[in-house]
Amino acid sequence: MTLTDLWSQCNAIAPELVVALALCLVILADMFTPFERSRWVCGFIALLGTLCALAIILVRVQIGMSAFRPFTFGGMIRHDQLSAFFRILFLLGSAATILFSMRSRETEEYRQGEYYTLLLGALLGAMFLVAADNFVFFFVGFETLSICCYVLAGSIKHERVSAEAGLKYMIYGAIASGIMLFGISYIYGITGTLSITEGLTNIAFLGAQNMINPLALFMILTFVLAGIGFKMAMVPFHFWCPDVYQGAPTPVTAFLAVVSKAAGFGALLRVMLPFFIVAKVAIAYHLDYLAVVQLPVYFGILAVVTMTFGNLVALRQTDVKRLLAYSSIAHAGYLLMGMTVYQHSSIEAMLFYFFIYLFMNLGAFWVVIALINRVGSAEIARFRGAAFRTPFLFVAMFIFLISLTGLPPTAGFVAKFMLFKVVVSAGLSHMSAAGAMTPMAIFYFALAVIGVLNSAISLYYYMTIIRAMAFEMPEEGSPLTDNAMDRLYAAAFVIPTVALLYFAPVMQLIELTAR
Repeated sequence: MTLTDLWSQCNAIAPELVVALALCLVILADMFTPFERSRWVCGFIALLGTLCALAIILVRVQIGMSAFRPFTFGGMIRHDQLSAFFRILFLLGSAATILFSMRSRETEEYRQGEYYTLLLGALLGAMFLVAADNFVFFFVGFETLSICCYVLAGSIKHERVSAEAGLKYMIYGAIASGIMLFGISYIYGITGTLSITEGLTNIAFLGAQNMINPLALFMILTFVLAGIGFKMAMVPFHFWCPDVYQGAPTPVTAFLAVVSKAAGFGALLRVMLPFFIVAKVAIAYHLDYLAVVQLPVYFGILAVVTMTFGNLVALRQTDVKRLLAYSSIAHAGYLLMGMTVYQHSSIEAMLFYFFIYLFMNLGAFWVVIALINRVGSAEIARFRGAAFRTPFLFVAMFIFLISLTGLPPTAGFVAKFMLFKVVVSAGLSHMSAAGAMTPMAIFYFALAVIGVLNSAISLYYYMTIIRAMAFEMPEEGSPLTDNAMDRLYAAAFVIPTVALLYFAPVMQLIELTAR
């Protein structure tokens, strides 16, 4: 490899190199910074590195990803609009997490160097995960993200519940990773290649030509989904989620709910896109390919079980972090609805949903962090009367929860409407020429109805938080004072949650990504 080639390939991963440099600087800064200043110095370096990497990606998206090499490092890393979109999400979510961490009281008793190093390490793993086009590199990115998150979940060392969260997360994660690796070994054994695109395209074409047993294909996908579904908190790989969300520091919980989940979803899209392409060809030529019918039903069942379980169990939660954990499981179910439709519009709807989910979920977690800083607990009962003691945070929380439910006039309504519209349109397209209902049409219409009913269920448990804040008297009469920074953080998430009702600029980027 010449110096020119090396420079070209390093230039292609410049955002990742900037994050890696910030990680190294955080370690050095922590060594030479007094304890009382460590939090701010290390946090500032981590935030600066994250924002610089974000600026580089935004400039490249503006120029056009086609101006850069599509593959680097022997085809292991892929540079396209999809990876750019998810890296933007990761960097935005990580920047918010860093800001949350600098103001949260849950981790202030420890030196911050190791904390921000792990946070940047997890970010780096997520960025490489969605850009990987080689299963070995895919697994390296997956494990880098996972191992850093395991340690972050147990970073409150003096609390048993935090240590328990880290241990449970690690045990479940190790099992899920092992199962996923077993599925990857099957793909390599069948195709003889470690390339994700080439290997899975070959698998899909073998299935289209009935040269592979459908049961074997479902088994392989299930094994791979064990790891990816673990990241997404998808049923039945969700068992870690409530305990880890409750036990981890709240900024880490926000990171897991947005960045880690987005990484899992990006990995799922990377794995399933070859099946999308082959299924569209099979539909055009009227081929009896299992991905045309069986895979949509497979993902439809996962979507229904995931959203229904998450919403029903959330009804009985009294801890706001556990409630948001089950809410996160339910949202994974909504996103899986888009995997049942082989159209660009379904990918666009899923990407837009995640973009909106970033703001409304991080906003809800910020209000929780601000309230925990004052009452010292995540129990919903401790938030009683907060509407009268911190009215600005109450209004912000109300907007975030309404958006998570999917009600107007918030961007969450648009995001859910787009997902349901895609599913209903798929049902209409499967109706017979005479307008009669076919089994697939019934399937899609039923999926949309179940999604709407689950959204109605979610309104109940979201409103239990609002009821406690607005209609119940506090246990003590002392006021909960907020400050300008609390209000500024909340407003920074409220504005896009409402303003993105005008979503044309975001959709322009997403349309490029989906194609």
